[in-house]
Amino acid sequence: MTRKGTTALLPLLVLAIVAACAPAYAEIRVGLAAPLTGRLAGVGLAMQRALEAVIAETNAGGGVLGEPVALVVADDGCAPATAEGAAATLIAQHAIVVIGHPCSSAATAAARVYGTAGVLLISVGARHPDVTRGNATLPVPALRLAGRDDRQGDAAAQWLLAHAPNQRVAIVHDRTAYARAIADGAVAALGAAGVIPAAIVPIVAGKHDYGDAVRALKDKDAEAVLFAGYPAEASLIVHGIERLGLPARVLGSDALATSGFADFAAQAETPVSVLLPAGLVPGVSDADDASSGEARGAFEAWLDAARRAGSTDAVTLSANLRASAVETRALGEIRFDANGDLDTRAFAAASARAGRWVIEEK
Repeated sequence: MTRKGTTALLPLLVLAIVAACAPAYAEIRVGLAAPLTGRLAGVGLAMQRALEAVIAETNAGGGVLGEPVALVVADDGCAPATAEGAAATLIAQHAIVVIGHPCSSAATAAARVYGTAGVLLISVGARHPDVTRGNATLPVPALRLAGRDDRQGDAAAQWLLAHAPNQRVAIVHDRTAYARAIADGAVAALGAAGVIPAAIVPIVAGKHDYGDAVRALKDKDAEAVLFAGYPAEASLIVHGIERLGLPARVLGSDALATSGFADFAAQAETPVSVLLPAGLVPGVSDADDASSGEARGAFEAWLDAARRAGSTDAVTLSANLRASAVETRALGEIRFDANGDLDTRAFAAASARAGRWVIEEK
């Protein structure tokens, strides 16, 4: 049998295991799936420590609906194949909710397995749209505790409108699939706000001069410019804007969020910002600390929903969490949309400070 065939049968095999093995535990089992070995082990181990701590606090306070909580753990290897195996392991151990899978490819592969087996997944940190794209077909839709990467265009449009008093906004992109997707998202979001960009300027990457592109911005008297692309071309565009004396602000896509471009932006006369994925833990930029806070927040969201519903049933809690906000100590109020995605800003503008990018205040 091919691997593809085996993968397709995995949810059915998991269901067979679950049906054959009735729960024999006097506790509610919460699963953690995360990379616990290898390059990203620090992230997974930080999540494990956070869940162990919050579960101990919960048990000291009487548990969940009078039952103690136990943590079961699986290493997902940050890869699709190992993530499916980790999911099967946690389901066989009768986890009723699983927190984790911070790598998008792993979360996408595992979400189908959990959803088919009737287990709620709260994915922490995975930003790819595919993590929740299949939710409509799953008995238990997954939840995503992270912003979505495909919402960068929305964030760019909001920034453009905020920095263009006369709505003269412009978009420059380098024609790559990455840049076109951001540019198209921004155009759609601007259109929803009733604004048509004054200029949309595609460029070819790798050139040494973009005078024509900058003159197009000058001709339209652009006030705010989105550049979707990479640092080399962005630097030339900014230099060109300065040579022509165009008093515009520039917002770059997240590919510009490098230390080298931060050094360039700090010295540029033209104000330059870039988009960064917006973290959920205020003031925390360290990946381990952020993952720790988000894992705790995911458990607290599930706990709040379970206590309000008087149930730990996965179908019930998945629906409840998508229908109303919950309060957590780690992350404050959390609200998921009907598809299971976190209702929050996915990206935020950042400014260059001392060779690094710092998210600007709202």
